[in-house]
Amino acid sequence: MPYKLFLEGQEIALSDEVAATDDTLRNAMMPFFPEVGTADIRREEKNGITEIRMVKRAGTKGNVVVQSLIDSDGEVNPALYLSWQLKELERSGNLDMDRLISFQPQIAKAVDVGEDWENTVTDTLKALRKCQPIPSSVQVIGI
Repeated sequence: MPYKLFLEGQEIALSDEVAATDDTLRNAMMPFFPEVGTADIRREEKNGITEIRMVKRAGTKGNVVVQSLIDSDGEVNPALYLSWQLKELERSGNLDMDRLISFQPQIAKAVDVGEDWENTVTDTLKALRKCQPIPSSVQVIGI
């Protein structure tokens, strides 16, 4: 039985092997249309031909960077927070050498965590720079 795939305004003739199951069809088309990995597949018989329609689902389009930023909590980098604490102690005249030495373990931990945060931000910015801009399907209202 002949098969025709309708995808993104194109009509594509398919072999029996490729059109046999949704999985084989999806696997065959994904190198050319990556977005079909999550597409809805509908089959309909018309005049002895099986017409297959692949309809893309709205989603993240493989980009989880923005969602991870949205999901992230609003914490302050511990290194900055500790820096502010030490500045306040210094400003109020309550920071001497003994007190500063007592902060050494907290300073070391804050530096380590701060470096991890910096690496995460750098990796996120790299991922965002690689993203291709796409037009919004809805009007974005400014503040």
